[in-house]
This record gives sequence, structure tokens and C-alpha cells, in this order.
Amino acid sequence: MKLRIHKNSIRLRLSQPEVQQIGTGEPVHQLLRLHPGSSFEYILKTDTDISEVAAHINKNILTVSLPVFMAEAWALTDEVTIRYIQNKGSEFESCILIEKDFQCLHKRPDEDESANFINPNA
Repeated sequence: MKLRIHKNSIRLRLSQPEVQQIGTGEPVHQLLRLHPGSSFEYILKTDTDISEVAAHINKNILTVSLPVFMAEAWALTDEVTIRYIQNKGSEFESCILIEKDFQCLHKRPDEDESANFINPNA
């Protein structure tokens, strides 16, 4: 899973196995370790108690939660993106994007994209 943060937006991009994982209710997470005692974790998980996408940060952990019904439907269809505006109209308004990650059209020598979705423009 890749994370991109730009201004007040979060974008998570998931490989095929990660989409299957979240579609079956298993969380997907990544850990960034910078040096001893300094890390940042980000998690995408499903939640049966919510009806909308939600994101929060607590103790260096960014958690994005998806309603179970939304995760299951997204994983089983060709839908590429889940887009949600959190705290719409407030000073804390943020855009949350969860996307299926496609292989790049131009190969990068140090990046393995074999688990990514085939690019429709390939």
C-alpha cells in the first residue's frame, strides 16, 4: 500500500493482493521506520460500526476506516476509486482517496509492480 499526502488530502493505493485482503475484512498496514524510536504507521481497515469512510491520526498512526459493505463491493468490482470528503465545509475538511494501484506505463528499474493491476492503457 502506498500513501500520498498532499495539503489536506490522503491517497492510498493498493495492489491486487491488498485489495483482496481489505475485501475480506483483513486490515492492510505499512510501517515507516526512520531511526530508533521514530516511526509512522498507516492502516486501512474495515469497520462494521460505521457508514462512511473515516480517517484519524493518533500516536503516529494514521488509520483510515472503511465500512465493510463498501470494502467488499469495491474489492469485487472494476471500480477504481473510493472518494470521500471528511468534515465537509469545516476547517478540517479533507479528501480521502482509496485506489487500486495500476502498473506504470514506463517501467522503473527499482520498483516491482507485478502485484499491481494491469494498466488499462497498456
